[in-house]
Amino acid sequence: MSGSLATGSLPELIGLWVAALLTLAVMSFVIKDNPVFRITQYLFVGISAGYAAALAWNHVLAPRIALLLREPAAAWPYAIMLALAALLLGRGWQPTARLAGIPLALLLGVGAAVAIGGVLRGTLVPQMAASIVSLAPIDYGGGLRGWAFALDAAFMLLTTLAVLGAYHYRAGQPGTNNVWNWLGRRVGQFGRAMILLVLAALLAGAMLSFFSALRGRLDFLLFDWLGSMSRPGGLR
Repeated sequence: MSGSLATGSLPELIGLWVAALLTLAVMSFVIKDNPVFRITQYLFVGISAGYAAALAWNHVLAPRIALLLREPAAAWPYAIMLALAALLLGRGWQPTARLAGIPLALLLGVGAAVAIGGVLRGTLVPQMAASIVSLAPIDYGGGLRGWAFALDAAFMLLTTLAVLGAYHYRAGQPGTNNVWNWLGRRVGQFGRAMILLVLAALLAGAMLSFFSALRGRLDFLLFDWLGSMSRPGGLR
């Protein structure tokens, strides 16, 4: 077979076999946990960590260190960044472990602030703005089409209020508040049902993505790998 391989096809054939064997090793977990699957796990984690470290050094640290050494007056913020990174590395040594709390506190604080700001600006505020809609069919053109859009807007508003009501917890009060407590519980139950429905839809989407990836790997094994062995001359 090697005599019929074209120039540059041997590395492709080796890569094809490595990819196929690693795919089979990962799929062997379906039978049970085994050393072959664990080897592929360690290989994946090790290569990913090495690749991430190389990217971090080549595209983040090295250019900034070079700029700091070349123009220290203009790039002085990078000195603070490198000092905080050095303090974070000190977490692995007991005498300097307390100093690592400084960059950790800064990292968590800034990360929480950015996350909360992103949630407010990207999710909560747009959802509240989208909930302020007209429920009058005439505003959507009237007729059957207007009623359809009005019912859709009403359902979206009700669902938003119900989901918010699902996170409202209040002890029941005797007397005249029983009706409001009952209504609050019903709204909360509807909100939790909507949350479960959304989670189920997300899970179904994830499962569809999983089966799509699985089909891709099976197609690779059946047509690319096994197909290359059935073709005369192998991979071309």
